Amino acid sequence: MKPLILGSLPDYTIWGADNISKARGEDKAYGTWWEVSAHPYCQSPVLNMPGKNLLEVIEENPEEVLGPGLGLHEMLRLAWLDTKDRLSIQVHPQDDNAPEGDFGKSESWYVLDAKPGATLVAGTKTTDADVIRKALEDGTLDEYLVKWPVKKGDFIYIPSGMLHALGADITAIEVGTNSNTTYRFYDYGRTDVQGNPRPLHLKESFEVTDFSLKPVFVPAADEDHVLADAPQFTVTERFIGEEPVEIETGETYFVLSNMGEDTDVIWNGEAFPLKALSSVVIPWSAGKVTLKNAHVLESRPKK
Repeated sequence: MKPLILGSLPDYTIWGADNISKARGEDKAYGTWWEVSAHPYCQSPVLNMPGKNLLEVIEENPEEVLGPGLGLHEMLRLAWLDTKDRLSIQVHPQDDNAPEGDFGKSESWYVLDAKPGATLVAGTKTTDADVIRKALEDGTLDEYLVKWPVKKGDFIYIPSGMLHALGADITAIEVGTNSNTTYRFYDYGRTDVQGNPRPLHLKESFEVTDFSLKPVFVPAADEDHVLADAPQFTVTERFIGEEPVEIETGETYFVLSNMGEDTDVIWNGEAFPLKALSSVVIPWSAGKVTLKNAHVLESRPKK
């Protein structure tokens, strides 16, 4: 099967900036752009299969697209996050405590850009849930959050069950598992567009949070390197020059996300355009593709 060129779907958020929107000729600060998704909440259109979305293509050809033994549980979900304000402190469930009809969610963020002084939250300074409960009551939660300064090219892996939040003034691509379950733990007293406090999910949050968890942080580097070797997926940053490089599917499909200029993915002698800030799914049955003059993230599921 040929590479699957996907369309992006915007999703408005109150904390959204307009950097990705402007790059795509849009005048609304959406905040979130779903790039690769076969989740029921949002299905990516397959641009080179008119009338089809990614979920439909997978359901029609599961092994051909994903690889032997893989299902929707192993389908990665990618999205752009573009922030002018900090996100709520949140947590995602594990597979064994996810709500019916969804999976657990582990995720990672690759920082495409960040203003000086930008930070994100990943983890807590205490493992004691009672200390955190009291901090919520006292309004001192911020003292117990671990903040990570970030710059362009930095990467962080966030396991399911860990408190986290992207900070303000960051543009990042999220690579994560196929889930859309988020429990909002703390929201700085913000209100929605109607002026109502946004709901919190404290009961669910405390049920799934493991306060002992730590993230995996990988600083920026200007050479090929592995960003994530997590239980659920791997992410590799590749800098490819004039010399063509072949990337094989191996045991599973993979996703290429373009962090640089417009380029092409070559498959069986045919060029498939991979525009800047876009992604392509390489089906397992494609076998291999070739790239040159590209800066991409290569994301693969684990069985």
